Amino acid sequence: RVALSNLGLRISTMVSRHDLSDPMSGFFMLTNGFLQEVARRTTAVGFKILLDLVASSPRPVRFTEVGYRFRNREVGESKLDLNVGIEYLYLVLDKLVSRFLPVRFVLYCLVGAIGLLLHLFILWLLYRRMSYTFDTALLVAITVAMVANYTVNNIITYRQRRRRGWRYVTGLFFYAIVCSIGNFANYAIAAGLTDRGIWWPIASACGLAIGSVWNFAASEIITWRVAQAARK
Repeated sequence: RVALSNLGLRISTMVSRHDLSDPMSGFFMLTNGFLQEVARRTTAVGFKILLDLVASSPRPVRFTEVGYRFRNREVGESKLDLNVGIEYLYLVLDKLVSRFLPVRFVLYCLVGAIGLLLHLFILWLLYRRMSYTFDTALLVAITVAMVANYTVNNIITYRQRRRRGWRYVTGLFFYAIVCSIGNFANYAIAAGLTDRGIWWPIASACGLAIGSVWNFAASEIITWRVAQAARK
């Protein structure tokens, strides 16, 4: 817990651009004028409100601190859990990249990168170590990575629209269709550029970029938008 707290403090200091002793504190006061100035810029996710307010300020913030000393907890329980970690990650990414890319798209790409590593590991394990045919190993790797990507995106990237129960299964069906179209576009663009003499790493990167944008946009509109509409 101490190591996690120190890591969170370093990241928060980088995001807030101010040398606050405890930017994740829940005990603070502020002027109404400052609140009105930054309110529309806040991420408004989770309860790290002080960090959100300071990091949202377009100008340096004047502040003063009154020190206090932590003691061992006597009552209650820690609020630190997976949801808090996800909300903190979302807040940090929003402050770092929202000027350039949608935060949800960045999370989607991070999940996709992890899924790619999982895909390669499953393929290596089945094909190189367990002597399955390449076609069989590839099919299993694609399926496992797709289910893993969908599950993690459902928990993290689209946690506010999260599909549960039977709707999780139907969402997986929509996700499979979306990704199949994106993967085909990825392949077609990469292959087409390579045939025209474009260096294969650049061609592959272009195909991956187009496929990723399509998968993300279609997932927003079809997979998790359907989940949002079903709740209304």
